[in-house]
Amino acid sequence: MRAVISLLVFVALWWGTVWVFGVPEYLVPSPPTLAAKFWFLTTQAGLFSHVPVTLMEIVLGFVIGTVLGIGLAVLFVRVPLLEIVMNPLIIFVQTAPKIAIAPLLLLWLGLGATPKVVLVAIVVFFPVLSNMISALRTIDPNLLALARILRMSAWSRLWRIELPQALPLLFTGMKVGITLAVTAAVIGELMGARAGLGYLLSLGQETSDIGLVLISVTLLSLLGYALFMAVDHVERRMLRWHESTDARERLALEAG
Repeated sequence: MRAVISLLVFVALWWGTVWVFGVPEYLVPSPPTLAAKFWFLTTQAGLFSHVPVTLMEIVLGFVIGTVLGIGLAVLFVRVPLLEIVMNPLIIFVQTAPKIAIAPLLLLWLGLGATPKVVLVAIVVFFPVLSNMISALRTIDPNLLALARILRMSAWSRLWRIELPQALPLLFTGMKVGITLAVTAAVIGELMGARAGLGYLLSLGQETSDIGLVLISVTLLSLLGYALFMAVDHVERRMLRWHESTDARERLALEAG
């Protein structure tokens, strides 16, 4: 409810500012003008056919990056020498500007969805890897000692002790990753694409269509927000047993 109120206040301030200061429509369209543009793009120009394209790139890249991050984190903790060897390469790739990597991926992989998915996976991979390594290395030693006493296999220890204990930090990395994933997908589409919200953003810039640019940015923000809340919902469901969930619920009740 508070989100809806905040949105209405923002629209009212936007409308009032445009009206009071007489801002030209070609610079900042008023809400009714933008709504009319949105309706036209939806009914006549197939606006929402571009949303699944960007959504697929984000989700697929996010899943790949998350799985790779978790898998490599487990390997690094099990085999520290592997981390020593691979860590410089990982840092090198992560510190490279993603807007510089995107053209290379497009040259190597073409204009389809593949380079965008790869770019999203690269961006998501690092925060998941870092948080997962930190989580695995801060597990209570008593739990690991108990696993040795019970002669649990490496797989059983990972599944029953390490992964459950790592979930709070892992989800923190995933939340960071999903927000970065939206940016990465847009960068890939801006560099070269035939469809997607980033493609519409680029088209609006080339044609000086401020309405198309604003609508594309708004849809991207809503998409990113929805994906973040989806990850947050999964976190709440999977961490009902954890003390952090109780603390967050208490804060929500106090704020309400």
